[in-house]
Parts: sequence; C-alpha cells; structure tokens
Amino acid sequence: MPPLIALVMCTAFVLVLLRVELLSCRHVSGAFWIPTLWMLSISSKSLALWSGVTGEGESGSPLDRLILTGLGVVGCVVLAKRRLRWAAALSQHGWLLALLFYMLISTLWSDMTLIALKRWMRETIVVIMAMIVISEADPRQALECLLRRSAYILIPYSLMLLKYYPSLGRDYARWSGMTMWSGVTPSKNTLGCLCLISSLFLFWALFRRWREPSLLGGRSVSCADASVLLIALYLLKGPGRGYSATSIGCLVLGIATFLGLRLARKVRMRLPQWALLALVILLISLGVATPFLGGSNLATFTSAFGRDETFTGRTWIWEALMPEVWKHALFGQGFQSFWTGERREMYFSVPHAHNGYLDIVLELGFVGLALATIWLLSCVRKLHRALEEDYDWASLALSLVFVIVVYNFTETTLNRLAWHATAVITIAAFAVPYDMGRAVVKGRLGNSVGRPHRAWFGSREQSETV
Repeated sequence: MPPLIALVMCTAFVLVLLRVELLSCRHVSGAFWIPTLWMLSISSKSLALWSGVTGEGESGSPLDRLILTGLGVVGCVVLAKRRLRWAAALSQHGWLLALLFYMLISTLWSDMTLIALKRWMRETIVVIMAMIVISEADPRQALECLLRRSAYILIPYSLMLLKYYPSLGRDYARWSGMTMWSGVTPSKNTLGCLCLISSLFLFWALFRRWREPSLLGGRSVSCADASVLLIALYLLKGPGRGYSATSIGCLVLGIATFLGLRLARKVRMRLPQWALLALVILLISLGVATPFLGGSNLATFTSAFGRDETFTGRTWIWEALMPEVWKHALFGQGFQSFWTGERREMYFSVPHAHNGYLDIVLELGFVGLALATIWLLSCVRKLHRALEEDYDWASLALSLVFVIVVYNFTETTLNRLAWHATAVITIAAFAVPYDMGRAVVKGRLGNSVGRPHRAWFGSREQSETV
C-alpha cells in the first residue's frame, strides 16, 4: 500500500475513533482540547523533530517552547474565565507545590540557570492542565477523555509510521543495529511507556463496561477501546528482541494490581492505608537501591524477560555514574541540569540514567528524592481515601502509581512532571480523590455527573465553564 494512502486511511480511522469517543464524554467542554493537545505534545516526538526546526545546544527548540507556552497561556485564560480559586484548589496538593518550589530553587546552583529555569516553567504547565481537568463538569470523565483521546490518536499513528514511514517510526540500536519501534515517540522505551499507560487504561475501561453496560457509549466505545488495545499490545511486542521488557513487565503488574484490588473489594477486605504506604516505600527503596547495587537485587527477573544480567547495559551506566552522585549528593546538579550534551557523550551517549530515582538524585540530590517520595505517598493517601467514593477510578489510579514506581527501576520518568507517565498520575491525583468536594447534579440526560466544589470558584454566575 502506498504510504500516502496508508496515512489517509489511518487519519480516517482516528477520526472515526474520536467520533465514537464523543459518545462517552458528553459533559466535557470544547476547551478540553487544550489539555488534550498538551498531553499529545509531551507524549510524542518534539515538534522540532517533526519539522526539522531545532534549537542550539541545550536551549532546545524555540518552536516547542512557543507551542507549549501558548497552551499554558490559553489554559490560564480558560481558568480565569471559570474564576477558579487557585489557593483553594491547590490546598490539597502541598507536597506537589513543595517539590515544584524546590525544583525552582535548584536552578540557582545549576551550571545553566536560565535554561534550567525555562525547563522548570514547562513543568508548571502540568498544574494548569490539572486545574482545567478539575474545573470540568465531571473531572473523572474529563480524565477518562484525556486518556482515551491520547490512546486513540497516538497508538494508531505509531503503527502507521513504523509500517509505512520507517524513517520516522523506527530506530536502530547504535552498536548492534537492531531494529526498534518508536512510532510517534522519541524512542522504543517511550513508545513502550505510552502503550503501557494506554493498555492499562483501556483494559480498565473494558472491564468497567463489562460490569456496567449502561455506561455512555455502549458497544461502540467498547469496540473502539478493544481495537486500540490490540494495536497497543502489538506495539509492545516489538520486532524480535527490540521490545521494552520494562513496559511489558509493568503492564502485567498493573493489571494484576487492579484485579487484586477488585478481588479485595469482592471479598470485602478493607485495605489499610499504612499497608499501601509501606508497599510504596518498599518499592521506592528497591528502586533507589538498584543502581547502587548494580542491579543485583533484580537479577532474578532479567532472564524472565529475555534480558541479560547487565539489564541491556544499564549496569555499566550506573557504575559510571556513581562518582557523579557523591559529588553533589545532597542537593544535586540542579533541575534538568545534569544531562548536558557533553555528559551524554561521556556516559555512553544516553539521555538519562535508566533509573528514575538515580536521575532525581543527580539533578535534585537526596533532598529532592525525599520530596518526590513524600509527594508520591501523599498521592497514595488521597487515592486510598478515594476508594470509598469511586472504587473503580481509585483502583485504576493506584495501579498507575504502583506501575510508575516500578517502571522507574530501569527507566526514567519521575524526574519530570511533564513526561507522559508522571503527568498522568499527577492529573489523576487531582481528579480522582474524594476530598475534592464535588457535588452531584443531574445532567440533561438524567445521568449523575460531578461538579467542582463551589468553594473553588466565585459566584454561581462566575463559575460557568467555557
């Protein structure tokens, strides 16, 4: 099939999917395309790579900076029209603000303070997008819409690119020449992470509709979800050995966690909060210890996923980085200031340490690691409380948190809030918890939909959504 025809057919397929998606999100406003476009941009290749307009050195692409800044500004305009009271809305997320503030302060001791400050400003956009989600008529439905649109657009186009535009959709290993699928994302591992999050969400959505056939959209949405899920699973498989073993393992873990939580509810077993917090602390401790132990604590799992004891060379990277850790162990090199072009060449030409906790220590030190850990624990606390109001959504969000905590054993996402996986759990921590104080009203179709707490907004007339 000619590539142009494949592109037209894929676009038509995506448009059909989006048309079906509208059936399940009737209470989401048109302004919600702002966080959708933002999520699409951070989940795929940068605009500079698509257009060829690249920046110089560490400054990055001016095109990407312009688009992301524009989305952030437009998002603020939407929130201003909705008269959102930021202080009230952010009062439940003190540890996230503390982490962001520390990231800002760390730019002062960076070797490239101005560039680090620009990168920090991109991180704050995730808060703006989370605010738009919670200012929708039904924040949980808005989150569902965000995850579904991302999957419906990015997954099919990834398959189309790697099949018909291999120069855009495939990469090749630097030393072995092995083919790796990247699709619309920058690399094999980022495609694996996209498929991991999308597959877990779509599995949850299908499970939920199987239990509640009366949900909006009915069979049409279920068929669309199943189609995209099959494509995502195919992309996870990868060509030969060029697959993301971490993503596959984490998907199995995520599904097992979700089903385990469902089973706990079925047998009426109440999960104590301290047990979930202890488990997260244990997992984070294992993740932090992994590079310092050279991966020996996870060696028994490598053969199960077809990988050698070096974790495909990760142990060499970790060993080389250990001296750098102790140079600035307490406060790090500064936010997004360690992986410069010079250091990438020095350490095997890699963009990160392949361990999210090690990357946090390199950039923010053990102080930053402590803040990130406390923030994750605060998310777990909120989501545990949310089990009492909406068990389905809270169990999905908890599964995502556990998956991302484990994913960062051998990959990196937690050192940035504006990466797809971390952005998802950040927004979920805003949209899912019960203590957001939403009232319940009747929609035009007689369905119950959530409404943000009136204390977050001005008067009734002022709180009308855009």
